[in-house]
Amino acid sequence: KLGMVLVQGYHQIDSGLVLPKVRSDIEGQCNRIAKGDAEKDDVVRRAIEIFEEKFGYFVKHIDKMDVLFSSSFSKLEDVGKAFTRCGHTRRYLQMIPGPPPRLYNRFTESVYPLPVGGDVKQWSGRSCPVVGCGFELCLYSVGAPPRTFPLCPNCFNSPDWALGDEDDEEAEDGKAKKDAEDKADEHKENQIKKMAGKSLTLECPLPDEHPLVQDLYVSPDPDSDGIFILDPHFGPKWRLVSTRDATIIHLPKTIEKITVLDEIEEVLGCHKLKVEFKDGQSPLADGSTKYSCFYPTDPVLQGASRVFHGSERTAGKGRGGRGRGRGGRGRGGRGRGRR
Repeated sequence: KLGMVLVQGYHQIDSGLVLPKVRSDIEGQCNRIAKGDAEKDDVVRRAIEIFEEKFGYFVKHIDKMDVLFSSSFSKLEDVGKAFTRCGHTRRYLQMIPGPPPRLYNRFTESVYPLPVGGDVKQWSGRSCPVVGCGFELCLYSVGAPPRTFPLCPNCFNSPDWALGDEDDEEAEDGKAKKDAEDKADEHKENQIKKMAGKSLTLECPLPDEHPLVQDLYVSPDPDSDGIFILDPHFGPKWRLVSTRDATIIHLPKTIEKITVLDEIEEVLGCHKLKVEFKDGQSPLADGSTKYSCFYPTDPVLQGASRVFHGSERTAGKGRGGRGRGRGGRGRGGRGRGRR
């Protein structure tokens, strides 16, 4: 459709841009050069003059192209609904569901691609703590069962907080040695992939060093190079989710509330937890309902937790129906992911 609109626009403004007349004339002049009937410099100069005139004429009549585009395509500012606020203008960004999904600021005409492969939702007006950012935050859910992570639209598209794409140490070393210009080019390539929806994000969309992730850091993940963070839904079903692996730790159902404290464990760097148990359901010997601990070294919470290994891909949303069989729990059963 885009190609047809472009051809129609070129044809309305200057048919010579579409029809083969100009090309045949230049080929004729090239034949004259080959036969010695014309000088190459004269032919090149004349061709440049022709295209300069065509370019000037096209610019003066570009409004005809705008009319065609406006009748065939919708403007970004007319699509989508207000979603979250921009940290720079304090204006609402509009959610363009895509594909690919993205946020659009109609006042600055800025576009912020969102991660592809999961679901993006609002996160109750919270703002990014990174200095100079201040964008309202989202929640990104991916996998089956879904793992949820904090997401800042601005930081996700910033080269300072981009996830590494290399798979080996040698590539990482080479990347570190690139100069600023090469890094900028690489970031532009990644942005193009995000805009095209070609790169799937099946993990936490922000690096583990990001302040949003660090504020929820509860335990290192021994099975991957990631960490476990507290699910940002904050209950009533309390869970820890791995940032780089499809692993979920279900915490005891007897927990009423969990608060991530500022105190940090010196060796592991994870935060201390303040746990409040439900009345009459405390696992502590003295029956107290309030408890503080570091999860990696605490036998009480670890002993009552359940680990589940899920899938990185989000469950498909088909047309429905049970398919073949009796519609039970499946071959693996409910305890497939336990260990």
